[in-house]
Amino acid sequence: MATASHMSLLLLLALFTLTPSTTLAASPNPNLLNLHQLLQLLGFPPGLIPDPVDSFTITPAGLLPPTFDFTVRFKEACYVKYVYLNYYAPVFTGKITFGKISGMIGHKDQFPTGEWVDMYDVTAKGEKLYFTFATANVTYDRSLFEEVKTCTDGPTLPDHSNKFISNELISQVLLFIYRLECWSRPLINTQ
Repeated sequence: MATASHMSLLLLLALFTLTPSTTLAASPNPNLLNLHQLLQLLGFPPGLIPDPVDSFTITPAGLLPPTFDFTVRFKEACYVKYVYLNYYAPVFTGKITFGKISGMIGHKDQFPTGEWVDMYDVTAKGEKLYFTFATANVTYDRSLFEEVKTCTDGPTLPDHSNKFISNELISQVLLFIYRLECWSRPLINTQ
């Protein structure tokens, strides 16, 4: 049996499915959902994306499960600290469905090593959020993201988003495999 929240979500998804593209400005309109309310309807804590958001666009991308392409625009590059320092490019994009954000471009975390690492996916399960980065997977309690934090402006970082394997890395792996094969071959053919 569907609950009131499920019915609200279905109504919202039907509305967005019937609309080719929906753009919402950051200025509060009591008749429109803001980005943080939309995150909650899709199973995420409201503070997963900071303020101030200049605008965001959501476009239907699939029906089963209901999936949407999204674009979040900030006036400038945005820095905010959750567990580590996070960076949002002025334009941040991805796909969202209930409990999953994927294919993100324009979001990085600064790891303890000081390295900025691209974040690709976030999955919400119960009280945990599972983050997939270019070099690691991390789990945090969703309570860390309940509060909507405010951006601090800063410089735009180079964009290497969604380049899981660079050409240089592919070359290094192929060279390693070649050397491994050469090393494992006998030096003298005994046959």
